[in-house]
Amino acid sequence: MLKSAQELTSARTVARQRRARDEKAATRELLLESARTILRQCSLFDLTAISLGNHSGVTRQTVYRYFPSTESIFKALSDQVITQVYEDLQLPSENADALDHFVTKAIGVFVGDSRVIRQLALASALGRASGSWHQVDPEEILLKVVSDMPADKRPVSTDPAVSARMMITYFRGALYGWAAGFYSDEEFEKQVRLAGRLTDPDPA
Repeated sequence: MLKSAQELTSARTVARQRRARDEKAATRELLLESARTILRQCSLFDLTAISLGNHSGVTRQTVYRYFPSTESIFKALSDQVITQVYEDLQLPSENADALDHFVTKAIGVFVGDSRVIRQLALASALGRASGSWHQVDPEEILLKVVSDMPADKRPVSTDPAVSARMMITYFRGALYGWAAGFYSDEEFEKQVRLAGRLTDPDPA
């Protein structure tokens, strides 16, 4: 049966909308990848709408259409990292293996693009301090993870709230020390694992 003119028009409209969504997503990802490249080569202060437009080959107006401020670029990049780290946290956590999996995965994400993530850590700290960023609360997530674990498997304390708070406190200290350049990637990994009592400190 031949399609009616209305059905054909509707199909074309759907196709155009799909292409527009795909093009928008591709442009957004191009801008974010260009931002990552700038951060790898320069500092967070060099990431501006002008530098991003020049690097990605789009106009400054296009940059502003997707990211109205420099902070919004940093937040988008930071959100991607948060998603990578936390996307597997629904795994069963009846034993310490789930926590070890999470820590190993988080370390891999952070040091996998070390130059970029260090700068994002500093930028996100400034954003949270200003009250303008709202992201996943890692302490809340870790509280759920350790609450589901047997008490004798919980790092630091059998009280899940204390356990989560201590791990996050140590982790943030390691994160900002690493972001500021006081720790190498290897030292950062060691400190993060110590934060969860997943390895013992060196006896020396």
